[in-house]
Amino acid sequence: MAERGNNGVSIERIENLSIVSLKVSSKSIDSARDKLQLASPISAISNDPRSLWFGPDRWLLVSSSMSAESIVKKCEETLADVLHNAVDNSAGLAVFRIVGPGARDLLAADCGLDFRPEKFPVGMCCRTRLAQIAAVIAAEGPEQFDIYVDCSYEAYLGEWLRDSLSISARAADSSGSC
Repeated sequence: MAERGNNGVSIERIENLSIVSLKVSSKSIDSARDKLQLASPISAISNDPRSLWFGPDRWLLVSSSMSAESIVKKCEETLADVLHNAVDNSAGLAVFRIVGPGARDLLAADCGLDFRPEKFPVGMCCRTRLAQIAAVIAAEGPEQFDIYVDCSYEAYLGEWLRDSLSISARAADSSGSC
């Protein structure tokens, strides 16, 4: 269910994603990246499963069409000669999608990242803090961002996003009046 502010920004909780956390031995990063076509630092690759870099030796592998079990199996088969750990994290992470012309401003309200298009372009992915919690943010389009957070923060972040959306809408309404 999506919520839409009058500034054209919508917030939606994305359901039914398979999410696998992959950690690879630091000695085998290049080999693993080549074999699984993993994202380079601070980026995301739109294969299936989608690869989001979130640390020197860590990725999230995300799919709406593959099961987490099949992603883990693919990792095991492809990286048979590489020390790695692939874990189903589907139930452990919540994903929010922010879309609209004010999406960058909404995220910048309580995050230390520079969300200007030239600093956070489409395809960029970064692990950071948003609303004082750990999050992975991926720029999916010029005005579309996916946010991955621990499920224990789902209600908190959802409320924070809705509050921020209503605050930005009220600010936009009052900026035109004298």
